[in-house]
Order: sequence, then C-alpha cells, then structure tokens
Amino acid sequence: MFKLARLSVLLVLAGLGYSAAHDLCPQFMLDSAMIVNVEGRFVNAQNSRVSLDIEWRHHPEALDTFFLNFPQQKPVVFVTAGDSRYEILQPTNVKRQLGLHHLRETIGNTPLKLDDLELLANGLFLCRDSTKSQKIFSTAFSNMWYSMVVDTLPLPQKVVMRGARKEARTFNIGAWKDFSGSTLPTLVSMTGPNYSGNLWVRSAYTIEPPKGDPIVENSKKKQSKRPVLFRKTLVDGKREIPLILKLNQEFLRE
Repeated sequence: MFKLARLSVLLVLAGLGYSAAHDLCPQFMLDSAMIVNVEGRFVNAQNSRVSLDIEWRHHPEALDTFFLNFPQQKPVVFVTAGDSRYEILQPTNVKRQLGLHHLRETIGNTPLKLDDLELLANGLFLCRDSTKSQKIFSTAFSNMWYSMVVDTLPLPQKVVMRGARKEARTFNIGAWKDFSGSTLPTLVSMTGPNYSGNLWVRSAYTIEPPKGDPIVENSKKKQSKRPVLFRKTLVDGKREIPLILKLNQEFLRE
C-alpha cells in the first residue's frame, strides 16, 4: 500500500495511499496516531503571496485536529470526526460548527480547501477502478474533489485532481521520504487555473495516545452506537441528526 501524504497535496496523496496493495476501500493513509507538520507557500488567485503552516494530529479511531497558522491572520483550529466537524477561532476560542457545504471554503487566503483536510483525516478516496486502463481514483464522500489520476504507482510523480465547477489541480512530487514507517512526499508543487504553490512535509512522527485518554474512549463509545462504519466514515445506514438541529426542531414546535 503506498501511503500518501499530506495536505492538499497531501490530499492528493490522500487517494493515492489506498490502492496499491489492498482491495478494501476506502482506506486510511495513516494507520497509527501521528503528528505531521506541513509548510505551504503560494501565489493565490489575487496574485498575492500567501503562506500557511499546518500541524496535523491524526488519530485513526478519534478526532483529527489541524492547527492552521498564518503570518497575517489569526490562527484557526479545524477538528473533524468523520460525520461532524467544527472550527475554533483563535484567540477567542469561539467554536464554529461546519456543514458539508462549508468544506468548499478556502483555508485563509490560500488555494487549499477545508475539504482537503477532511479527506486527509478520514481517508475518503476509493481504490482505483480496475476496469480502467488509467490509474484513476474516485472519492467516496468528498464535497469538492471527484476524481484523481496518477501517472504511476506506488510512488507517483504527477497527480491531477478534478472537482466542483470543473476545477482542476496538478501536483508534481519532487521527492519521497520515510517518516516513522510511513512514506510521504517531502516536496510538492501544485498548480491550478489561477494559482500555484509549494508544499513541504517538514516532519512526521508517531504518537501513542495515553491509556484511558477520554477523547479516544468517548469516540469509541459513540462509534459503537452508530450503524456500519469504516472507522470514522459512515458507509451504511442513516446519519444521526446533529444535536443543534434537534434543538431547532423542538424550538419550532413550541
């Protein structure tokens, strides 16, 4: 299995990681708890130079957290649990609940999307279609990206993603490196219809959650009550109505 990596490009990588050796889909890029640090430098659609630093804390059986830091904007924390997600705006710690349609929003002034983080965290790319001659992947629940084509496996050098509003992105991967048993791209350039940039994986290392961690334990309890799941991804049955919608329904009945 060629595990991909991170951020948007990582995203890119997201789908790549699943298919090489296994038929079960979808699959996660990271099978163990890890911290991945990513640096991005871009020229955005407004022809402005922008940058972004990301610390991705991945937990296969619990919440994934992304710490997003910008040079001239307030930092943001993005948290996703597979079927729900929210942002924490810093330094006020104001929580913003997010729906699926919010995933098409850009991250700060960069070309990256919130959906890129969602795909990285939850592994929503399906394995390649064996009936196709090209190395084509398709997304299971992505709100932004519909397909991804790679030039070669297991370590692609070029990846093209296509999605909403006919948007397309191309990633050129300059190098791969082993990080604690996971092979990740260390230097990636990305280009879109009106933007370009580079992404680097500065570091990545495994972490062991402490025994009795309440976040991990609570997450496992909640998942045991849900219909058929592929880890954090709901693949069968009906989704539970979020609490905020239940409260709104009760209020409207009064």
